[in-house]
Amino acid sequence: MNVAIVAAEMGPHAKAGGLADVIGALPQALARRGVTTSVIVPGYRALLEKLTTTVVADGLGIVMGGVREAFRILRAEGAGGVAIYLIDHSDYFDRDGIYGDRGEAYPDNNRRYVFFGRAALAAADLIRPDILHTHDWHAATAAIVMRAAPGMRARFAATLSVFTIHNLAYQGILTPAEFPLIGIDPSWFSVESLEFWGSANLMKGAIVLADGVSTVSPSYAEEVAHDPTMGFGLDGVLRAKGDRFRGILNGADYDEWDPARDRYIPKPYSPHKRAHKKLCLDLLRDDLKLPHPPKSQPVPMVGMVTRMTAQKGIDLLAEALDGIMALNLQLVMLSSGDPALERTFLDAERRYPQRMRVILGFNDAMAHRIQAGSNMFLMPSRFEPCGLTQMYALKYGTVPVVRATGGLRDTVSEFDPKTMTGNGFVFTPYTVAALTAALARAIAVYGRPSQWSRLMGNCFKSEFSWDRAAGEYLEWFERLRRADRAAVR
Repeated sequence: MNVAIVAAEMGPHAKAGGLADVIGALPQALARRGVTTSVIVPGYRALLEKLTTTVVADGLGIVMGGVREAFRILRAEGAGGVAIYLIDHSDYFDRDGIYGDRGEAYPDNNRRYVFFGRAALAAADLIRPDILHTHDWHAATAAIVMRAAPGMRARFAATLSVFTIHNLAYQGILTPAEFPLIGIDPSWFSVESLEFWGSANLMKGAIVLADGVSTVSPSYAEEVAHDPTMGFGLDGVLRAKGDRFRGILNGADYDEWDPARDRYIPKPYSPHKRAHKKLCLDLLRDDLKLPHPPKSQPVPMVGMVTRMTAQKGIDLLAEALDGIMALNLQLVMLSSGDPALERTFLDAERRYPQRMRVILGFNDAMAHRIQAGSNMFLMPSRFEPCGLTQMYALKYGTVPVVRATGGLRDTVSEFDPKTMTGNGFVFTPYTVAALTAALARAIAVYGRPSQWSRLMGNCFKSEFSWDRAAGEYLEWFERLRRADRAAVR
């Protein structure tokens, strides 16, 4: 099988969020299973500075709005035998950021990623994959054009088109004036295809035209197809896909996230040699200049590594914060995003100097140190398509406290002190009371060392590898191919 993956991010060098982690790990997991795998990404400055590339196609061009956009296709050897194809267009991708800079989105993002999707098909034409696997709205144009443009439809007739949704809240909405940039017949601007409340919706078009659509956890698939508040207007379109829409839980990159061989943490540790986790906690407190509690009165460290947005439940946390600070805990947040929320939590840090630290921005080394040094990991998300940081927390023996939504529901279960089962603490209502109660339950178990030790053991045993996820993808690809062959007969 030959799979080409199209996406706007790829870890570790071109990263804005969890999509980069997926595109950094899934291709390697597929390759380990004997699949010829390649990735098609924009030629961002950050990637071109890190990779050794060769030109495989030059003098290419796409006409968009009467303007010919010239580009090249470069190739690099990625980790694990994965080939990386880069769309080289300096005006669009030779920038400091990926989607924006200094907190502001680039105003030409629609044009940039419509161009990228169309140019990605030129790279796919070099690869001739059995499966073209596109991810999120930035790559949706590739899925649209390969089926809606007659020449492309013929060229890729034997290629299975699969589209994966990582976050339905971001859909790629184009104005009617921008629709011609896609380069397909105006008849596709219809309610059956791309039209969406008078605009063109790239994600909707990819869902309609792809042979199969997935999202990143079974629970999120159920939520977005059957709860209008979660479907963001596309729940009916997803239901119409029937059994060609499914949820496949993302995996965790255990090459990058493993406390036994983590280069960022002060001392490695493992499920059978846990003593150094306490040392990681002590050194984290030293780094943060937080007081060390007396041994007779243990105080858990609660960690967060997240975007400061309402989606991540940070507004709920802000509302609950005074009550949470009354509990016996310390809180460290590595986060940035909404400026108003940033100010809220910086003000809270000044009110609770012995209990709380806020680190704005993203620091990969600190993210690892927070996972290793914390006792608990908090994710109060309003919605969470999959979530990866709770999987990392489990690997580090750091107990997740999460809201029961999306992939959090699929990976974390409530610890029962009687049966000693479960690997975390879960709340469902999106309320201050439910969030505070979940943390209180966690703190109560933390005060009972034998139960906490067992709970940590349950965390360590939780397994969410990319090898498992890759196997599910391959099984699904094969099922879709069989269904298409049966339809042809």
